[in-house]
Amino acid sequence: MFHKNVLTSLGSVSPQQIPASTSQSSNRIALVPPGGGAPPLAKSSPLFDFIAIAAPRCSSFFAEAAVLVLVLALLDRFMLKGRMELNWVISAFAISVALLAASIFMDFSSRRWLKRH
Repeated sequence: MFHKNVLTSLGSVSPQQIPASTSQSSNRIALVPPGGGAPPLAKSSPLFDFIAIAAPRCSSFFAEAAVLVLVLALLDRFMLKGRMELNWVISAFAISVALLAASIFMDFSSRRWLKRH
């Protein structure tokens, strides 16, 4: 379905104008790296695709959660008690820093893993 949208959006011929023999021949369109050369072999697996998509999103989730925990926990405690307690502030900062560390670790490790595979 996507190839039909690409052909029409690029101003090319419509999918109905492509003969059936052309679409089923061994000549295919392939992406070529910027430096030229042979196109890379397709070695995609569902696990690799899942990790490639999910890792940056999980990293962003941890970073957003760190900010939300810090702001909302401190705001909630202040509204509930009317004052800030030192141990509550320290624990909110500790949780926030732990979530930020998880975000950085997830981003760093996913990039290294994706480069290896």
